[in-house]
Amino acid sequence: MLRLAVAVAVALAACGYDDLGEEAIAVETDLVKACPIPSIDDIPGHESVFYRCADDHADGDRGCGDDGYLLGYGTRYAERFYRQTRPRMSPRGQRWIDDVLVCLQRDLRDSIDSTTRCDDIRTIAFDSHPACYIEAGFCSLPILDVLNVLWTIDAREWFGSDAFRQAARTAAGCSQKYASAIHFFFGDVGGR
Repeated sequence: MLRLAVAVAVALAACGYDDLGEEAIAVETDLVKACPIPSIDDIPGHESVFYRCADDHADGDRGCGDDGYLLGYGTRYAERFYRQTRPRMSPRGQRWIDDVLVCLQRDLRDSIDSTTRCDDIRTIAFDSHPACYIEAGFCSLPILDVLNVLWTIDAREWFGSDAFRQAARTAAGCSQKYASAIHFFFGDVGGR
């Protein structure tokens, strides 16, 4: 057990996470599950800490590489959204980026382990995006913040089925949320 705890500590340090705070105290047998996620209060410099660590241990320690979701999408967009888009956002939009950044990494860590295949990681990750977006308040962001979010994504990404699927699910989730709010405030507007 001590050897495992040392291995986890070494893996965390190798992934650039020096502070072994409360989240790292729980010893996990799977090194991907032991990878840290950024704290909502300490994101700068840790935007993609989980993605980088998980890639070191993903798919049976082979990693998914620069073309895989963890580095090629998760790391790239976590850093881009936090460093480039966030400064252009309203305070509400900035909080949305912080919340989504943590939610996406937390949900992915909870859903994969070191044996998860790279293709499956991508699918699992994209499937978790809409829930994190909606939970963090995407449906109520100011229009300029929504446009900043859309403009951050590379044009080539919009032509892929993953981006289309997550955009459709997010739109459906927002529609459902608005329909629930209308029903709450106005009752059954259809007059049934």
